[in-house]
Amino acid sequence: MLTKDQILDRQVVLLVQSTPDEETASAVSLIASVLKAIAQKLRHTTYIVIQDIEGGWLLTPLSNHDNPELEKTTIYAYCDRTPANIDRLKLNDAQLECGEYNVIDMLFRLIGMKQVDSIVFFDRATDTQNGIEIVRSEIEELCEKQIKRAQFGLQKLNEFKNNPDISNIA
Repeated sequence: MLTKDQILDRQVVLLVQSTPDEETASAVSLIASVLKAIAQKLRHTTYIVIQDIEGGWLLTPLSNHDNPELEKTTIYAYCDRTPANIDRLKLNDAQLECGEYNVIDMLFRLIGMKQVDSIVFFDRATDTQNGIEIVRSEIEELCEKQIKRAQFGLQKLNEFKNNPDISNIA
């Protein structure tokens, strides 16, 4: 039996392997630690999403009770198929189905979904009122910081390699 950490590591490897080219793979590898750190805050390694038959995730617009003009778009992710199916059936749309996704893939996809503000992960099958909201802009910000740190490290390494005074010390 694999630990949650091992499962998440495997999901990261699969995500990197699924990239179309080496450049994308190295970019995904750079942000993998951010995705994994976020995924570790969640209870499950896979979640169920209501989607259309083409695989497009169901978007749910939410408005603020105090300020109805403030609206955000979210995706609901369920830890269990039963509550997902109940919510899907309530929508009474034969074009909708439930799909299961790795949490690392979901977080990675969220980064590119500019029309979506967040994913709400429901970690208990019996509670679809209280979820953990992962905000897209926060993931983007953490990934950008991670990439900048890596670029800074690479720059310092190159400076070290190209400085004859320093490299002769060893």
